Amino acid sequence: MLPTCHLPCLPVLLPLAALLLTLLLTGCNALSPPRFTKVPVDQIGVSGGVVSFVCQATGDPKPRVSWNKKGKKVNSQRIETIEFDEGAGAVLRIQPLRAPRDENIYECVADNSEGEVTVNAKLSIIREDLLPAGFPNIDMGPQLKVVERTRTATMLCAASGNPDPEITWFKDFLPIDPNASNGRIKQLRSGALQIENSEETDQGKYECVASNVEGVRYSSPANLYVRVRRVPPRFSIVPTNHEIMPGGSVNITCVAVGSPMPYVKWMLNSEDLTPEDEMPVGRNVLELTSVHESANYTCVAMSSLGIIEAVAQIIVKSLPKPPGLPVVTETTATSVTITWDSGNPDPVTYYIIQYRAKTPLSKFDSMDGITTTRYSIGGLYPNTEYEIRVSAFNTIGQGPPSEPAEARTGEQAPASPPRNIQTRIISPNTMLVRWEEPEEPNGQIKGYRIYYTMDPHQPMGQWQVHNVQDSVLTTIGSLTASETYTIRVLAFTSVGDGPFSDPIQVKVLIDVPGQPTKFQVGAVSDTSIELTWEPSYDKGIVNYELRYREGKQGGVVPKTFPPSSSYVVEGLRANTEYFFSLAAISNKGIGAFTNEIPQNTSQAKPSAPPQDIKCISSSSTTLLVSWRPPPVAGQNGALVGYIVRYQVGGAETSAEPMEEPAVPPSTGAVLLQGLEKWTQYHVTVAAFTNKGTGPASQPLLCRTDEDVPGAPPRRVEVEVLNSTALKVTWRSLLPGRQHGQIRGYQVHYVRVENGESRGLPLIKDVMLADAQEMIIGGLQPDTTYSITVAAYTTKGDGARSKPKLVVTKGAGVPGLVRGAVRYDGVRSYRAMLFASGGGDISVRCRG
Repeated sequence: MLPTCHLPCLPVLLPLAALLLTLLLTGCNALSPPRFTKVPVDQIGVSGGVVSFVCQATGDPKPRVSWNKKGKKVNSQRIETIEFDEGAGAVLRIQPLRAPRDENIYECVADNSEGEVTVNAKLSIIREDLLPAGFPNIDMGPQLKVVERTRTATMLCAASGNPDPEITWFKDFLPIDPNASNGRIKQLRSGALQIENSEETDQGKYECVASNVEGVRYSSPANLYVRVRRVPPRFSIVPTNHEIMPGGSVNITCVAVGSPMPYVKWMLNSEDLTPEDEMPVGRNVLELTSVHESANYTCVAMSSLGIIEAVAQIIVKSLPKPPGLPVVTETTATSVTITWDSGNPDPVTYYIIQYRAKTPLSKFDSMDGITTTRYSIGGLYPNTEYEIRVSAFNTIGQGPPSEPAEARTGEQAPASPPRNIQTRIISPNTMLVRWEEPEEPNGQIKGYRIYYTMDPHQPMGQWQVHNVQDSVLTTIGSLTASETYTIRVLAFTSVGDGPFSDPIQVKVLIDVPGQPTKFQVGAVSDTSIELTWEPSYDKGIVNYELRYREGKQGGVVPKTFPPSSSYVVEGLRANTEYFFSLAAISNKGIGAFTNEIPQNTSQAKPSAPPQDIKCISSSSTTLLVSWRPPPVAGQNGALVGYIVRYQVGGAETSAEPMEEPAVPPSTGAVLLQGLEKWTQYHVTVAAFTNKGTGPASQPLLCRTDEDVPGAPPRRVEVEVLNSTALKVTWRSLLPGRQHGQIRGYQVHYVRVENGESRGLPLIKDVMLADAQEMIIGGLQPDTTYSITVAAYTTKGDGARSKPKLVVTKGAGVPGLVRGAVRYDGVRSYRAMLFASGGGDISVRCRG
């Protein structure tokens, strides 16, 4: 039937062009009769089971679909019609099936104003006990499931049959089409139905249907419940209060959660700051700029389950004002105590004190966290003028400082002695002494005391004293000619005496040089030390004499050399303490020696190996190596550790030895692990310092312990000699698998019936390391035997060879068995051989 086009009423004489234009403008509604888009198929059900026929049509106007049986509307409590697609589709569901009552041809009818179409489907029913072998069976049906909305739900289904059944799904008695869900609903290869991002509309009763050519079977229905969480709104991030500077900016964050998620807005008093159509869900950040006034901002979170509010207070606050001028209330040599007025009507968090010495290059030091208006500043230098100021700190920051106050610390006795003491003989009994001011006078120097004596071992109280004021040089007379004096100088303030200078010596002889000054150590190596000094003011120095000794008890070694300001002593021993003193020489004689100064040479790598190297085999794969440190004279410094190297004995010299991780210096032993069994190793030990590794010890030859052999004998063969005897031959193990000295071999043999051993194995032992053959007698005729061979050491048996199965000959006349125990050496051995009749004979084995 062709579609019909209904036109509006038009005047008969309307021009053709106008007619066409009217058609285009008004359109044409093409009506069509029904046409099936889903046709029901014949089905074979099981008695007591379920079947569903699905039918759907299209057309214009939309058709109505109904089901008939024998030309009449179906009408039964067991037969139900479920419509869908606004009546253009219908499912005929029959449950439970009754045979033969329900076996029939069912008719699907689709009709509209344009026509009517029908389609038939046949239903056959088979009793459960008469089902064919391949009829579908539901092995695992869906189960009750509860899932939260937006989560994934999986309804399981597994079926079997022959051929493999096709699985489809019904929800609330209607078929499920996964292709119509935009990928949200999927049927997995296993047959399971997976529903992603579940919705409330997914809730319902689900059935799994398995069908093949033999029939159709439905699973028991299972309900899926989609749970919707309902949680009133609450704040997960509560807006916080802020203090800002005038004109400052701040962001206030407010986050609320719930189910459903709440909308969040900001309000200032009764004014909405968030437009109604821009209200965000869950999170809202209020951005405030150029804030000049304090205010309370309210965050409102709302959902269908309630409304909540939170207030954030924005306080516009300025930096604190400067405190009042600090007042000095007390001073000591190392501290100043000050007080001040806060100068701020509002509370401050704490105060910051800044102070510095009033010198051109000094910088302010700070002390913060002070919560009182009185504080003592300690750790200052004596007799020093300081500038002190105070500033306040609040939640906004640090305010400007106060006006500075000035204070001078009190005096102390000098903290350091006078510097650069020098002497000069100006007459047969008078000397000139000069010096420089202490580096740390700690006040005004009132004078100096010069202590001098011919016996420096006397207590200082017994030395002679010469006082000097307002000068850094003086003369001391009434000295004894040709004697050597020791001199020490101190400075004093009004508080007390400072420390003594280091002693210097002077010999009372005219034109004899004074003691060299600033005698000190320069560059140092492991075999040399450089010494430097400043020459005395005396002229006429022709030589210097340097004396040094090794350690406090060593003999003195003199060195004489021309005038110079430095000298390098060479040929010294590493990491050794030496003592040095120096004197100048003129034509009139030698001057006073300086005080001895000590110095150690640098460390070097050891020059001797560790001692008393020992090696013990603690197992077949380990060696315990022990040693003692190198002689002290050969250590040349603090030992950092030891290096232990080992190499298989007899290996090529070009092979790299193996090395253990560095052993700490406090350890005198190491366990070498993972070694080859019954193997000789060359072991060496070397010590090392921060400067390098010393010589290694002489190689020590060590052998790991024996173990059981690592393999069975090779090429095991068995020869049947007669009805009661066998000859077993083999070859010895390769040397690398012996793992010790082979002491002999064991031959195991056992009777075998139907592939299984009968009785316990019998063992024949050959206690000959070179044996390669054995005769086994006393066997049963026409019997199967399994034979294995194993070598053994003092540690036990090794692995057995693969079993050899042989059958003895049938019963016969007993006779002597010829045989021998073969060996590889040249010595003779005695062995026992068996005669076929069970008797033993003794033979001699020859090379």
